[in-house]
Amino acid sequence: MEHLDQLCNKIGPRLTGSDNLTKAMEWAKKQFEIWELKNVTMEEWGTFPVGFNRGKTFGKMTAPVEKDLIFSTSAWSAGTKGEAEGPAMLAKDALANLDAAKGAWVLGGAPGDADKLYGAGIAGVIRGSRDELAHTGGRHNITWENLPTRVSVLLIKSHYDDINSRLEKGEKVTLKFLLTNEFKQGPIKLYNTYADLVGTEKPNEMVIVSGHCDSWDGAQGTTDNGTGASTTIEAARILAKAGVRPKRTIRFILWSGEEQGLLGSRAYVRKHKDEMDKIAAVFVHDGGTNYACGISGTASQVPLFKKIFAEAGKLNPEMPFEVREVARLSGGSSDHDSFLAAGVPGYFWAQKGKAVYRYGWHTQNDRFELAIPEYQRHTATVVALGAWGVANLDELLPRDGLKAGGGGGGGGGGPPRRMLGIQTAEDGVTIDSVTEGSAAEKAGIKVGDVILQIGDKKVTDLDTLREGIRAASKKTTVKVKRGGEEKELQVEFEQ
Repeated sequence: MEHLDQLCNKIGPRLTGSDNLTKAMEWAKKQFEIWELKNVTMEEWGTFPVGFNRGKTFGKMTAPVEKDLIFSTSAWSAGTKGEAEGPAMLAKDALANLDAAKGAWVLGGAPGDADKLYGAGIAGVIRGSRDELAHTGGRHNITWENLPTRVSVLLIKSHYDDINSRLEKGEKVTLKFLLTNEFKQGPIKLYNTYADLVGTEKPNEMVIVSGHCDSWDGAQGTTDNGTGASTTIEAARILAKAGVRPKRTIRFILWSGEEQGLLGSRAYVRKHKDEMDKIAAVFVHDGGTNYACGISGTASQVPLFKKIFAEAGKLNPEMPFEVREVARLSGGSSDHDSFLAAGVPGYFWAQKGKAVYRYGWHTQNDRFELAIPEYQRHTATVVALGAWGVANLDELLPRDGLKAGGGGGGGGGGPPRRMLGIQTAEDGVTIDSVTEGSAAEKAGIKVGDVILQIGDKKVTDLDTLREGIRAASKKTTVKVKRGGEEKELQVEFEQ
């Protein structure tokens, strides 16, 4: 919990490309050095063209009543120039009288209305969430020469509905926002941080224990993934303090760029490609604060895991541990997928407990208080036991049943993550970029396309886009608008 306090309270949210993430990586490096681990490294894996730091932020209704507002804005999006106070207007009214819309906060509107509204000099567009959760996302691939200038705010549903209802009744509503969003000229260096407990007999073979340190910056990045970063750090401390001497090297890694598409771990696999056949296993904790309750393995791995994790089930009778047999290891959920794609056994801990993952996941609620201390301690101990056990096997784990990609989380607490391979404009539906080799590129999705529907889910904004991707089957139809014409494209997700 001290590690988590440092990451979430003292450093804060750790967006990839932010000053906070670099501070967190530097702090972790110092901790590893204090514990006298070896090969302590902040390894640069790439750069972003523009960095982003979120400063002081607030929003409120100032008339007809005063009310603090709960909201989010995207990372790498425009902020206000100081406090921006102005009237609230419905989009239909603003479009009917663009002169009156100057300086106004405009509710709603279709993506096609944006040019007219921002061209009229509005303060910004306000959209409503589908529920009481304000999710934070954002697109990092912007350039210094073409920084975003349009302010957009996502209010939780009840606050949006309140303002909308007042305007529909003819009330005059005034809103004030301060959005201190700072762009930093790049290139911004990006790092993974790692350290080794060096093996005594087979030092060139290794077990990797890991979690991603980066987070979205709408809160403190606790659930996703301060919890996993801190248990990785604590597993390192436990084993270092215990003075264990494993046969194989145990490497502790904090990834970055996970939220932008597993960028840091994929870069690590490319850079260390000659080491992949020497890695026994890669463990990733990225399922939030619930306790590690199990692990999945193939038929040949299960007997080994049952021996390794026999003590894990005895740590606390209220937190049992199960080894489950599966035909194939599943990826797609976090950084272990990068290794599965390279033929390395990768594992995502199964988790159980009283925490509701979705409540904190990428939302305004993702704060230090969500972490459950007894769960965090338990998971860190299970992670340390697992790493120690695999490091001392006579041979590397069998590599049958490996499967790259997928929609599952190995029984973990997080939602399935299918990677379509796109970045969108601020409206959440217009394609800004398509990742090379992605499902989107293979399907023929192009920059400039507007996504209208995924499967049977209509897409109108970033929330419904995410919802459509999560709900999609392995093979699904994506309907896009391209140059005034609607097209249906067949997408096949890896699964």
